Formats: sequence, structure tokens, C-alpha cells
Amino acid sequence: MFATQDIKRGTCVISESPLLYTSQYSMAENLAAVEALSKKNKKSFFSLYNAHADLGVPQDLGIIRTNALPRGADSCEGAVYRVISRINHSCVPNVAHSWNPKTKKEHVYAIKDIPAGSEILTSYLPRMMTRAERQKVLDEFRFTCRCEVCDVKCSQEYDAGVKRIEVCSSLMVSCCTSNNPRKAIGYVHEILSLLDKIGEWRKTEHYYDGYQIYAMYCNYTLAKEWADLTLEACRMEEGEDGENYEYYLALSQNPKGHQLAGTRAYVNLPSA
Repeated sequence: MFATQDIKRGTCVISESPLLYTSQYSMAENLAAVEALSKKNKKSFFSLYNAHADLGVPQDLGIIRTNALPRGADSCEGAVYRVISRINHSCVPNVAHSWNPKTKKEHVYAIKDIPAGSEILTSYLPRMMTRAERQKVLDEFRFTCRCEVCDVKCSQEYDAGVKRIEVCSSLMVSCCTSNNPRKAIGYVHEILSLLDKIGEWRKTEHYYDGYQIYAMYCNYTLAKEWADLTLEACRMEEGEDGENYEYYLALSQNPKGHQLAGTRAYVNLPSA
């Protein structure tokens, strides 16, 4: 898929209803779903790529394994799409996809400005990973990624950033539980700085961590600022149709609305 015109960051590139729904655990359900397709939809389904054609896997199951996207984070249920399933992978994508349980559609949003003529690229990975971890997951799709951060030399800095972010995330949680919010918020800032350094786009959860810390320690003015940052990051990554947008919008409107808000004594935390 290629951009036919310049696309601004935050634009919904496409929203699409599933061609068929899939189950991670039931081969019979998947086969029945394919069989129930109309003649036109079967033609669309069987025109999708099958990365498992040489492994003796039935064609319809191979297409599902190659093209199904999860219906929400960590969901065991998925869906195959006529158009969205054709979007290729990059570990440094320019779009992100998200499932909306209300509209029952998959939405694809630009997470960067995309010049006309550029290929539309999403990530097949559920989270940030080192090069070795990414290759292991992508082996399921039967290709070797050669994007800029998969280059052996370039991957060293990226991998070091990912590992440090994992350490900072763990230390941040420890500091919160041991009543040391100053250090906790310091680790949040370090994580966000590392994300910028390695060019990683997933920031919503980290802004949300910052919001929770400020809200927990009754710093509601700063909690509001971080709730706004969380909401904007979510809007860019999932759009206003994303499954998490309304939740973050509610916190932006009422920073005291989180269950942890005000559970610790007030601490005058720095804003930066």
C-alpha cells in the first residue's frame, strides 16, 4: 500500500470492517468462517498472501495465520481484512492499527507525516523488542526484516535503548511502591527521552505512567498536564476511535478520576 498524497500525522488512513473473524484456538471455527464467505469475499480472501504455502498447512488456515490481526491488545480473537491485511511490516512503521470494539472496525492512523509515494508500513509486533526478539516473532511470517533498525550496526543502539527502557520501567514501579515518587517520575522522563533517541513511537503508556504518579501524590495540576499528553499520544496512535481514547479523555477532563488518585500524601514533585 502506498500513499497517493501527503498524509499528515494523526490522519486516519483507513478504517475497515473485517472480511472474517478468526479464533486463535479453533481451527474448525476458522474453516467454517471461510466457508461461510460470499463468493466475492472468498475471492478477496484467497487473493491474500499465504506465507505458509510450502509447509503443508491448508491454504485457508495459512492465509489466516499470515494476515489476521488481533481484535484489541493481547486478544486471542482476530480478524482478516480485505485491504488492511495487505499492509507490509516495518519495525519503524509510519502507521499504527487499532481495533475499535464499538464500531467493530480496524483503524489505521498515521504516526508520522507520510510523503506521497511512500509505502504505508505498520508493525506486526505487539511491543518494543530487541532485534533478536523481533526476528523470532517475524519468523512466523516467514521473512527477515531489513528495516533501518534491523541492520546489525544500527540495531545495537536501538537494542540498548529497549533494554534500558525495560530497566527504567521496572525501577519506576519499585520507586512507586517504596514511596519514592521523585525517582519514579525521573525514570518516566528518562524513558521518554530514550524513546525519542531511538525513534520509537509508542508513548501513550509512558505518559500515562507519569499521570498516575502525579495523581497518586495529589499533584493534580501536573496530573492534568500529563493526562493531556496521554490523550494526545493516544489520539495520534489510535485516533479518537481507539478503544482507549474515551478513558484517557475522561482523565483529562477529571484528573482526580483515577482509582489511585490521592492515595498517597501530597509531594511537591518537579514538572520536568
